[in-house]
Amino acid sequence: MKENNRIVFLGGDLRQCYMVRKLVAKGYLVATYGLDIEGQYDLIYRASSLKSALNFGNIVVCPVPVSHDKVMITSEQKLEDLTVENLINNLNSNQVFFGGVVSPKIQEACNSKQIPWYDFMQMEPVSIKNAIATAEGTIIEAIRQSTINLHGSSCLVLGYGRCAKILADKLKGLQANVTICARSEEALAYADALGFQTLPLKKLSGAMNEYSFLFNTIPYMVIDEPIIKQLNKEVIIIDIASKPGGTDFEACKQYGIRASLCLGLPGKYAPETSADILNNVILSHILTKKEVIL
Repeated sequence: MKENNRIVFLGGDLRQCYMVRKLVAKGYLVATYGLDIEGQYDLIYRASSLKSALNFGNIVVCPVPVSHDKVMITSEQKLEDLTVENLINNLNSNQVFFGGVVSPKIQEACNSKQIPWYDFMQMEPVSIKNAIATAEGTIIEAIRQSTINLHGSSCLVLGYGRCAKILADKLKGLQANVTICARSEEALAYADALGFQTLPLKKLSGAMNEYSFLFNTIPYMVIDEPIIKQLNKEVIIIDIASKPGGTDFEACKQYGIRASLCLGLPGKYAPETSADILNNVILSHILTKKEVIL
């Protein structure tokens, strides 16, 4: 089974580094391109191009997300051929594709070539576990950037999706005073039932100067200049929504507000745990050869 599966990693961060190490330790043949990884040089094939990497194996693994800008595959290295277009052109029907936040363009290309593809972030168990790492990383960023405790502070969490729910619960566990701001009446009712203060998104412009921390998970502009003008100067904004986030960062600079777009937190703060989660998906495919089972 192992000798029949050669695994190709294109781009990535520390998560993929741990994935590679653990797969090599299990005896799998692995190639990398666009991934900074130390050690085990004799056990990893270091491809010289994206095309040669894809020629190596039948299982192709891209990062989470595959691409931040829909042009270049996510990587800490700057390689001209590490592009989404080049990936699409060189994939073949003997391969299986894995990645996070797989774009419609890649999905269509895989479908047209009859290539099975899996989006890590469309798998509910993976998304939930990833949200846990994201929430923990968000709290680390808040503590690192602030001069006050989260304990007893006033926190506003914008959105109430998967990441926001876990983040709010962990903030509450630190005895922060948490308010949930969302558009959906159902989401607000659920948050209220769990003991959170609530604020409808349409009423966001009121009483904004009371918060010490703003955590945004909404992937469109919600913390705009009119809102920013109302914030106290000591507030910390941590935006974890998909790039470009939901904060007017230029306006924040103009008004002296500290704001950060914090992406890839699982890869930064919990890369080994994240690697295990993603490897389980790949190994499940290898073992079943039919469908991913978690």
